[in-house]
Amino acid sequence: MNDRSRDLKPNDSSPLQTPASWNKRLVAAWRRLWRNDGKEEEKWDRRSEKFRMRYELFREILSLNDSMLQLIADIEDKLLGRAPFALEPLTYRVRSAMFDMFVMVKNLNQIENGRYRKLYDTLGRINSEIDVLCNLRPQIAEGPLTIMMDELRASSASQAGVKMATLGEIRASLGYRVPNGFVVTTFAFGKLVNDNDLWDKVSKLKGILEIYGPPALEKACREVLADFHRIEPPPAVAQAILDAYDALWPQRDVLVAMRSSGVAEDGNWSHAGQYYSELSVSHDLLLESYLEVAASAFRSNAVTYRYNRGLTEDEALMAVGCIEMIDSRTSGIMFSRQFEDPSADRVVITATKGLADALAAGRQNAEEVRVTPGELAAVHSTLLAEEEIGRLIEAARRLEDYFGSPQDIEWAIDQNGELIILQSRRMVDAQEALATAPEITLTGEPIISGGQTACPGARSGPVYQIRSDIEIDRFPEGAVLVARNSSAKFSRLMSKCAAIVTDVGTSTGHMAILAREFGVPTIVGLADATSVLEQNRIVTVDATSRRIWDGAAAIPESKALARSRLADSQAARRLRGIAKLVSPLHLTDPTSADFKPSKCRSLHDITRFVHEKVYEAMFRISDLASRDRVHSLKLDAHLPLDIRVFDIGGGLAMRTPESKDVTPGEVRSEPLVAFLQGLLDPRIRWDRPRNVSARGFLSVLGESMAGPPPEVRGVGSTSYIVLSDRYMNFSTKAGYHFSTVDTYCGKIQNKNYIHFHFAGGGATEDRRSRRVRFLAAVLSHLGFHVPARGDLLTARLDKYDRDYTLKTLIQLGRLTMCARQLDMLMDSDAAADAFAGAFIREEFERF
Repeated sequence: MNDRSRDLKPNDSSPLQTPASWNKRLVAAWRRLWRNDGKEEEKWDRRSEKFRMRYELFREILSLNDSMLQLIADIEDKLLGRAPFALEPLTYRVRSAMFDMFVMVKNLNQIENGRYRKLYDTLGRINSEIDVLCNLRPQIAEGPLTIMMDELRASSASQAGVKMATLGEIRASLGYRVPNGFVVTTFAFGKLVNDNDLWDKVSKLKGILEIYGPPALEKACREVLADFHRIEPPPAVAQAILDAYDALWPQRDVLVAMRSSGVAEDGNWSHAGQYYSELSVSHDLLLESYLEVAASAFRSNAVTYRYNRGLTEDEALMAVGCIEMIDSRTSGIMFSRQFEDPSADRVVITATKGLADALAAGRQNAEEVRVTPGELAAVHSTLLAEEEIGRLIEAARRLEDYFGSPQDIEWAIDQNGELIILQSRRMVDAQEALATAPEITLTGEPIISGGQTACPGARSGPVYQIRSDIEIDRFPEGAVLVARNSSAKFSRLMSKCAAIVTDVGTSTGHMAILAREFGVPTIVGLADATSVLEQNRIVTVDATSRRIWDGAAAIPESKALARSRLADSQAARRLRGIAKLVSPLHLTDPTSADFKPSKCRSLHDITRFVHEKVYEAMFRISDLASRDRVHSLKLDAHLPLDIRVFDIGGGLAMRTPESKDVTPGEVRSEPLVAFLQGLLDPRIRWDRPRNVSARGFLSVLGESMAGPPPEVRGVGSTSYIVLSDRYMNFSTKAGYHFSTVDTYCGKIQNKNYIHFHFAGGGATEDRRSRRVRFLAAVLSHLGFHVPARGDLLTARLDKYDRDYTLKTLIQLGRLTMCARQLDMLMDSDAAADAFAGAFIREEFERF
């Protein structure tokens, strides 16, 4: 990229800009560069220098086109929902692509003397629309800083978070007692983050996880938490919190719980155990505790959770509930239905003495009763009276009926025997996991059995025991996670672990809920599991039957449930909107009257238009090339191609001004020496007739008669090589196909690359696609990254050492010769694989 185009890159420190400022920069840059067009023309007095400058602009267009196509391929891959992705790095790439498109348009206009100036207007319009969609900062509506519990309703979720809004709805509409208190709103959270300039930092966290991995995320999150520890709430927020507390408890003697209440928490995704809540907080510690809970939105486990579920920064908005502590005699978690079979008329109740925070966190086992309404006499509980069980069942059914789905309910009974509802959210069942759980048959005795099924299913893998957070970051793909306690932190590993087994835990705890969200076979409360299951031992976990066997069983693969939902995630929906202005290709026919700047509706359209028009411009300079006796030389080699060579520094041996031709022996460019070795391989007898079938011949004849004539398509017979001592660009547009090899090869490995482009052909579309499949198979074998679509192929080989790069260029030369007119031989789909195998085995007589 030249110095002028480099100046157009966005400022790394301020990637988010308004459409107005964005377009002002584009217009200003365009005016500066357009004024230089005439000056550049003054410098291009000599014909050879003019050609050299045009070719540099052309090469930059090819490079930027390659980057644009790679971005489009990456966006399309993300939208398939096969893996989670971070939006922030993608939107940064899209913004960079907007500038790259400007450079492509500018270069085309410099080559064509301003012929396509209207492209600037089209690009500006598209960029303005993209810029709005790429602004990932949450838009928070202005509102109150605190809201009292008796004012909350379900409709308050955007301000109060789902958890607190639901509690307000339960109190107002169903009459159940909930803890008294208030909520610090998302508007207050927005002020906290905005006033302390933290949005840019926190918005990059998922990108850090995606690019650099969990250890880097952990470090970045610690830095964010340190920022929260050094700041104070904005004065208005701090005063609102203290005033709300004093209005409820003027004596300032009530201890409260500061509970997270995210806008996406307890909704479609449970976020079970992902955020922090602090208990028994006094008046003096209110503000400190508020900051701690608010900061938990950016703990590494919470960021990873949102990343794995495709949630955006909008779902990171955090309200914080400030509610009075309950002096509980008994508390627990209740499912209004069995998670294994929601159709059964049974309620699942887990209970413990005092507070149930350790039960939910997986640090404590609990008493569990499963009861059918009307059959209370058959239930035995050491913690709950029959009448209390009856009240819990009644509450479960009422909450389920009111909210329209089975509920996951946190409850408490105080010292006076009164029932208090602490939380209610949609229950995560195991229906999908059961539907996809494989049936397995194992012989012999299991190593260990028992515990509770948290999520059904069966998987095999090596045991990996986790005893500390350090081991979480070292967890290997496909291992069986074994731990003493269940923990919501393990959600970070649920996208890659085979199964989970814990000594302690309940099927109603946070980790069990998360395991069902992910569809990970899980057994909890299996005493002595950590003693019996040794590190690295291969085992098969059948969570459905609560048994574990030695060795690996043949188990059909089943996709984790969370992965299957990524295609419809919030991040995917946001990216889909951006993709509509980036990826679609509407300009498909260069011969159409609609193939013009005003019809471009996406960056892909502009890329295609520029790419097509710059090829036309470059291949129109064959007359200029043939008249150039200083820099343009004919390659004198036994090849079926007319090749002109342009040396831009050190690519050829010293020559006299009278020289008109150059032989392979006079080439000093290392990339071209290697490429010519492949082109001239004597085993490839291109001069012999090929055994073309009648169908192959007729397909080419039919396409040539039905399509535009060669002069319309811009088909030429001259190929060009621009080279230096370490660089080569070979470009050919012969027959009906287009091919480019762009490469740099030197001693510094990180600078080395080979980019290969191939498109078109003279045969029918199915035959052209088969030839591309042949090329893709061979290039993949050579180590290229090969995204191929139809008869278009773009392949990349980056950062290999000099020797391997040169060896690959030899193979690429051979491949170039073997691929010529090969579409005529592609009579069936099997032909592509057959020819690929023949090339890899060096059976060149087949070609």
